[in-house]
Amino acid sequence: MMTRNWIKKVFLDRKVEKSPQVKKILDKLIGVPVEVVDGEEKIKLELRLSSDSVGESKKILFLTEQKAFIRPCPCTPGCVGCGYWTIDLDINCPLDCSYCILQRYLEEQPLTVSVNREALKNELELFFEQKRTRLLRIGTGELGDSLALDELTENSLFLVELFRKKPSYFLELKTKTAEIELLLKIRPEPNIVLAWSLNTEKMVHSEERGAASLEDRLTAATRAVNHGYRVAFHFDPIIHYPGWLEGYERVVEKLFGRIPVEAIAWVSLGTLRFPSDLLTVARRRFPESTIYEHEFVRSWEGKFRYPRPLRIKIYSELRRMFSDFRAENKLYLCMESSAVWAAFLEKNKRGRLISAFPFPWLS
Repeated sequence: MMTRNWIKKVFLDRKVEKSPQVKKILDKLIGVPVEVVDGEEKIKLELRLSSDSVGESKKILFLTEQKAFIRPCPCTPGCVGCGYWTIDLDINCPLDCSYCILQRYLEEQPLTVSVNREALKNELELFFEQKRTRLLRIGTGELGDSLALDELTENSLFLVELFRKKPSYFLELKTKTAEIELLLKIRPEPNIVLAWSLNTEKMVHSEERGAASLEDRLTAATRAVNHGYRVAFHFDPIIHYPGWLEGYERVVEKLFGRIPVEAIAWVSLGTLRFPSDLLTVARRRFPESTIYEHEFVRSWEGKFRYPRPLRIKIYSELRRMFSDFRAENKLYLCMESSAVWAAFLEKNKRGRLISAFPFPWLS
């Protein structure tokens, strides 16, 4: 994935015009028009006038700064949380998935990269000091793909260095790309986890524009493990469609044909869910998609989900698949209700209960 090949224009916030990080990024974008602006209002106005503001936003890069970076993951009220924290270093994603909630939340938001790294470094040091007695996960994949812009920003290298010698804090870099070349040039750490979102080949092909193929993701994960990294995987969203069971079984078989169980830090499971106002945007932008042609129910928090019995069946089948490879205790559910968790928390074949983070084998 060559980011520079699809960026049409760079907007540069006047506040960071002299930043060394800005110069490094612009040196990789020779020939791309650059305009200096005072904030993002002009950019959003231009995007608003586009026939597809979401698609157009993925071609516009905005270099700026922000005041704060770290926040707890906004777990849906009523769901069982996993204590995850996020670093909002990049906002918006150049990939274009039909189910992505960002196309509703960030409809007129350009690819926004904050270059005031020193502020992030100071905030992280304070975070480490305040949370020093706890085992925590923190990642950059909430408002964008962790590695999709990495060839431009090299943010992964910067973050890894901040997390070195911080064994109680796990940095997760989550992606749907195969962009790990920079990370293969440095020494890994046990608390640095490279993570991939996985889906069936059918769903990758039809619903995940711009993302790496399943084969390329697994190849990248294999290279990461061979280099010494821990890896993680996210089956989210799991999509119910004719042939879904066989499709996900093939993914799990391919996964464990490449990756040893002991190299996996965790695996999350989550089924398709969305707020009602995403439907209008998604159906307009992806008229060929059929993933929303299903029976959904409005759940306790207002989002639409598959009916609870179907979600439980899906999770049970995935647990069975992982148990075949003695990896069921790596699983946890993402943003699910306590009732679904109760159904999921059955004893596995080794007589243990599956538990959410913190996972005992990481400490």
